[in-house]
Amino acid sequence: MRHSILYIAVATLLVACSTTAHLPEGETLYTGIERINYNGADRRTRADEAAPADTGVILAVGHAVQTAQQLLAGGSTATPLAPPTLTPAQRDSIREADDARIAAFKRVRAEVEAAMAYKPNNSLFGSSSLRHPFAFGLWTYNRYANAESRFGRWMFRHFASEPVLVSAVNPPLRARVAENVLRGYGFFRGRANGEVLPREGTRKARVAYDVHTGPLFRIDSIEHRNFDPRADSIVRSAMGQTLLRHGAAFSAIDLDGERTRLSALMREAGYYYHRPEYVAFRADTVRRPTWVQLRVEPSAATPARAQRPYFVGGTRLTLYNASSRTLTDSIVRGPFAFRFAGDKQGRPPIRLGAVLRHMRYRRGEPYRQSRADMMADELGAMGVFSNVSIRYVPRDTTATCDTLDVDITATLDKPYDGEFSTRITTKDNGFIGPGATFSMTKRNALRGGEKVTFEAHASYEWLTGADTHGAASAINSYEYGTSLTLDYPRLVLPGLSQRLMRRALTTTTFAVDAEWMNRAGYFGMVSVGARAAYGYQRRRTLRHEITPARVEYNQLQRTTDAFRALTAANPALYVSLRDQLVPSMAYRLTYTSRPDARNPRSLTVEAKQGGNIVAGFYRAFGRDWAEADKRLLGVPFAQFAKLVAEWRWKLRLTPRSALATRVMAGAIASFGNSQAAPYAELFAVGGANSIRAFNARGIGPGARTPAEGGYAYIDQMGDIKLEANVEYRFPIVADLYGAVFVDAGNVWLMDPPDGNEQSGMRLDRLGRDIALGTGVGVRYDLDFLVLRFDLGVGIHAPYDTGRRGYYNMPKFGRSLGYHFAVGYPF
Repeated sequence: MRHSILYIAVATLLVACSTTAHLPEGETLYTGIERINYNGADRRTRADEAAPADTGVILAVGHAVQTAQQLLAGGSTATPLAPPTLTPAQRDSIREADDARIAAFKRVRAEVEAAMAYKPNNSLFGSSSLRHPFAFGLWTYNRYANAESRFGRWMFRHFASEPVLVSAVNPPLRARVAENVLRGYGFFRGRANGEVLPREGTRKARVAYDVHTGPLFRIDSIEHRNFDPRADSIVRSAMGQTLLRHGAAFSAIDLDGERTRLSALMREAGYYYHRPEYVAFRADTVRRPTWVQLRVEPSAATPARAQRPYFVGGTRLTLYNASSRTLTDSIVRGPFAFRFAGDKQGRPPIRLGAVLRHMRYRRGEPYRQSRADMMADELGAMGVFSNVSIRYVPRDTTATCDTLDVDITATLDKPYDGEFSTRITTKDNGFIGPGATFSMTKRNALRGGEKVTFEAHASYEWLTGADTHGAASAINSYEYGTSLTLDYPRLVLPGLSQRLMRRALTTTTFAVDAEWMNRAGYFGMVSVGARAAYGYQRRRTLRHEITPARVEYNQLQRTTDAFRALTAANPALYVSLRDQLVPSMAYRLTYTSRPDARNPRSLTVEAKQGGNIVAGFYRAFGRDWAEADKRLLGVPFAQFAKLVAEWRWKLRLTPRSALATRVMAGAIASFGNSQAAPYAELFAVGGANSIRAFNARGIGPGARTPAEGGYAYIDQMGDIKLEANVEYRFPIVADLYGAVFVDAGNVWLMDPPDGNEQSGMRLDRLGRDIALGTGVGVRYDLDFLVLRFDLGVGIHAPYDTGRRGYYNMPKFGRSLGYHFAVGYPF
């Protein structure tokens, strides 16, 4: 009771605190935006009604024809004329104008609202209109603004928030900025107005904005003129990529983008000094109302050096140590000069060849922006420099100089980097537990840009809200592991031609790892492995990864009666988890659109095979390919082929909303020496990044009903996987975003065991076997971190739930899936 009275007293005291007591004379506290009204830009015009201003000429001509006809017939023009009947072409013109205006409005709206946005005190999630009721910063400001005590000054310094004043917001100025934004998107007659709405009897006010977009100006014709013959051929060679098209909005954003595109073309052709501002536009808006005749030409201010191509000369590399700016030694090799602080033997801290392989130019070649970008990316990707500066310097100051020397200045990063992190993991299947990871990295380990990384990790978990079969098992679920990785910033293959690496970003990775796993009440397992992998990237959008050799050894150390009962019902599960050697090789192709793509997309395809080369050797020595239980080093080896493909596409609807999609499919076939694929290679669905209405591995295989128990999900794996996801992402307030999603998919066994035919895929029941879920979510986007909560709602489970019909969830409450996660699901 005493505590309750204290809480009530504190709450009453806080509420009683004024938020305006110490405002300057004549000032008003800003409490947010009341509303933003738009006039007409987001509405579609019906073709049989009055057309918008940019199609008014069509109707005006029609009325003029009717008037002339009446006058010739001797009729009076005093009678109101009926609207003219529009031809199909005129209707199409009106519809096209509507589409362009609405699309332009969607683009400009977020920018207009950003210009008007201003957070008030105690803003909710950074919103300009919503506030939470606990104005603690303002209360502290007003309570301790003139405090003389040490406590009062400390409170004011650490907790006070200065009042946001209407004068600081300056609504008229923000309205003028919004008008400039409208003009930048083609609404040249747009108007905006800001009105202060005082709150009666207080010194507080909100702000309301009214926006009238006016007609949209669109591009009618585009003409390129006055380029010299060489530049003209460069411009016309890429006209299909232009951002300016007939009928599109006359947008300053697109004009700037076209300038940048043309300048990038010129720089790729050797015009090093070309800049976007050297492209000029001339626009005629008089000849045809609300239409623009556009002319693209070189700017009169273009300097002479930007009008000719340049060629690459020599290269100077200056390398500083992390703790010193002293240079003691130098090496000259052909067109390359290398200055550095050497050791006692005069050796550079990094071998010259490790840097030269990233020089993408040869002497005498024309400058190309793409090669300059690749060289900068590769030097940064080496991971041994804290900063790299690349300059292109004219060889002399004569007017005819066409040679650029490359001047590179780099500073070596600190040689060691350590990281220790802890976490608490909550899994969708009810498990919770702590984990920790420690890693140590040695940069430039072999003086060739190499990186050596040692990592150790451990985690522990227990099952909440379920029977864990006694205290002993409840505290005995854990896993821990270690790995050692050596990364080279080049391809390490004996006899490899250097020409293969000359125009590409290449990497090599050698790694060994070990993992110990214990699943309470079921089994314990140890896995050790080693691999060699190579990366090859010639273009920014396309990357190849090849793993020619990976070997894993899995040993099942102990099992329980519960596990043996589980594998007795599913013998393939035991084959997947048994002691075995997994020799494999893989190839992965990754395509990603350019970073500046409006609608980014990516495609990943991976093909992997295991044990087939070993089986081929056995076949060469007379052993049958289909013979089972062949052994390598005294242990059965796995034999399989696997193919996985994933497509992602994000369609931007507005600057802050998008439709994200993902489609993925995979299959793994076991044959020869294996009746089932290794457990780690099988597929699963469900969880925070999959079908969110179901728990991790909560579905499948096929229509099989999930078993009960904490680790019953162990055998909910499959050889075939289909999954599709669609998610609409939209802003709620400020940095808080919402999502509506639909997920579908399942896994199946290629060869289900006897008595378990429901686990296999059959085309006649594929629709019923696909699990379907929908749901909503919120995301708090902090730029560097995205916190996500998703609530999935089951629509259809592929197994028998006791209910008929497509919607077969037994109870609504049991059909919900709750997921807290970091980052977007795809």
